[in-house]
Amino acid sequence: MAEISRRNFIGGAGLAAAGAFLAACSTGTAPQAGSAEQAAGSAQGSAAGAPADGPAFTQISFPIVVEIAKNTYTISEMGMDNVALIVGDERAVLLDSGTGILEWDPVIKSITDKPYDVYLTHGHVDHAGGMRQFDKVYMHEADVEAALALTADERRNYVKIMIAQSGTLYAMTEDSVIEWDNDPEVATVKEGDTIDLGGRTLEIYDTPGHTPGSISFLDRASGIMFTGDACNTNTLLVPGGGSWFVENQKTTVSTELETAKKLRDLRDSGAFNRNYNGHVGYAQWLNAFTSVYDGCIDDCITVCEGVLDGSIKGEEQPSFDGSTTNLVAKQGAMQIQYMDWQIA
Repeated sequence: MAEISRRNFIGGAGLAAAGAFLAACSTGTAPQAGSAEQAAGSAQGSAAGAPADGPAFTQISFPIVVEIAKNTYTISEMGMDNVALIVGDERAVLLDSGTGILEWDPVIKSITDKPYDVYLTHGHVDHAGGMRQFDKVYMHEADVEAALALTADERRNYVKIMIAQSGTLYAMTEDSVIEWDNDPEVATVKEGDTIDLGGRTLEIYDTPGHTPGSISFLDRASGIMFTGDACNTNTLLVPGGGSWFVENQKTTVSTELETAKKLRDLRDSGAFNRNYNGHVGYAQWLNAFTSVYDGCIDDCITVCEGVLDGSIKGEEQPSFDGSTTNLVAKQGAMQIQYMDWQIA
């Protein structure tokens, strides 16, 4: 992986232009000179050679860091997931550990020299897969067993799936998965706990549904709720993200509905006005480093209520990894994926 430095930061306008440029490359349509192509160069990617009769191609070989508010950052793990770094006066906190193809310490130290702690939003492979590089992590007790059970093969399989979605946009392969010989201490947290960073406090909320132990982090200072995968445009309720979840997860549509209502009430009370999750800037979509659209929480409530009362019928579609099928119910730009037995 390329050396990390401040030059890897990119602003929202440049990121959107870079996304447009790379999308044009993928379709073979060259962008207009001096516009998106010019902005794409600001991403500081490593330029790969391109055929003389084809468009230039910029392969990304480093994590993209975006400052979304003062001392508040999202960091893309090669399009597979986003972690967040929140910096206070005395300490910082890293939210999630990604799949585990990056050593996070040099990335974090390129942003801040403050000591930091690691909290996980949930135990899925793309959020807890890198936890073994740390001596201690914090998470909800309901997902601890699942996170500790993750295997290198499960992590490699996720990388394989994501490469299939993003092509050669990122400089990664299944062999990029790092294996750490370490058993981290896992401390548990729950709703009502807070994280004091010095001049800045994060509040923890239980937000189950996606997994039994999903938690979200409220930063009132920036007006942002970091929700992991608890409520995004493609909220997965189907068991997955590791063999433990496939065998043991018992969350329901009703559980997700209560989480969405909790988030709505917090938002409507003025606690936050932006919802950041683990999959903005997902796969090849570089222009999505933004918060979830404003109506996502409301659409989640509507679709969950509709599934439960029968007014919204899910359509059968292949699962994320193609191994089975599940039901997909939609409302607006939001959808949930679930199984028949989860309609409860």
